[in-house]
Amino acid sequence: MTTTDTTQIRERLVELIQLQVLYDRLNAVRSRQGDLPQQIDDLKDKISTVQHTLSELSEQIRQIESEIRSLHVSNDSLRDHEQKLRKKLEAVRTNQEYFEIETEIKETRLTIEKNLQDIRRLQHRADALRQKHAEDETHLNELHERVAEKEKRLEIIKLHTTEQEVYLLEKIEALSQELRKHDARLFQLFERRRRSLRGGKAAVPVIPIERQEGRYACSGCYTLLPRQLHLEILQRNKIIICESCGRFLIDEEFYTEVAKSIP
Repeated sequence: MTTTDTTQIRERLVELIQLQVLYDRLNAVRSRQGDLPQQIDDLKDKISTVQHTLSELSEQIRQIESEIRSLHVSNDSLRDHEQKLRKKLEAVRTNQEYFEIETEIKETRLTIEKNLQDIRRLQHRADALRQKHAEDETHLNELHERVAEKEKRLEIIKLHTTEQEVYLLEKIEALSQELRKHDARLFQLFERRRRSLRGGKAAVPVIPIERQEGRYACSGCYTLLPRQLHLEILQRNKIIICESCGRFLIDEEFYTEVAKSIP
């Protein structure tokens, strides 16, 4: 391999390291939000569920109140009818008429009593629903307060990280354009690895393995590397990929040196 080729390979390695480090920093910035966005979404889902339940409870209460009003109206009519029957009873001339009116009065009283029992039952049911409605309203207010508190925390985090995120995205875009221009295939391979691998780690340094002197491993999957492969990595004149996980393997000292040079 010529000196020019070696220089170009090292430049590509530098670009890979820089891209990886910038993406790591971007992930670190975004991770400050933690799972707050998901927590907020989950709470909003709960709010929607509680609101739906409250709406159903309100409708049930309205229906019960309507039934109670209808029963009261029915009892008022029955009482009026009872009074008319009692007046009519005073004017009867035969035992048969007296017996028939007395029977109708008893049936009317039984219907009134049954309606009163239904009213008490419905009122008890309505009271239980109102209690549940009040409890759910309290819970709903608590959920709104929790959402507001978490959204405030998230906004503060975004306030402190947005500028950093924009800066990093701009740097990543500029560097991506450079790598794409120099080697489009290498850039596409890096992006595929970054999107598919855990933690977005597409380029990683090799690291020494304890208790095995002079042996090194991929710091992405911790697969032990052949000694000859490690020697080739140290020369920094080839693009080398881990046969186990597909990550780009880079000399640890070189990786650290480039990483520290990024402002």
